[in-house]
Amino acid sequence: MTPSDAEDDPLAIYISGAELALLKKLDFPCSERVLGSAKKTDEGIELKGSKDEFESLVGWAAGEANDADRRRARRRAEMLSHICEELESALTTYR
Repeated sequence: MTPSDAEDDPLAIYISGAELALLKKLDFPCSERVLGSAKKTDEGIELKGSKDEFESLVGWAAGEANDADRRRARRRAEMLSHICEELESALTTYR
């Protein structure tokens, strides 16, 4: 596999239905293609995206998680933190 082949392979994460609903509600500018890939599986809702899409989404989600935590919106912050962990894990595996 060449480096360009690896770049073409989408990354994937699994999140809950509630986490998907939250991402849709927040409507981050970078999330349209990733959210459009949502597919229900035995592991949860699968989201696929490129390295760049995941890096952008983790930045937006982390910022929103920090803001939610400051507003004492704990459940929202926890869900966003879990999404960030999944994205970071996929990105770490990619590197």
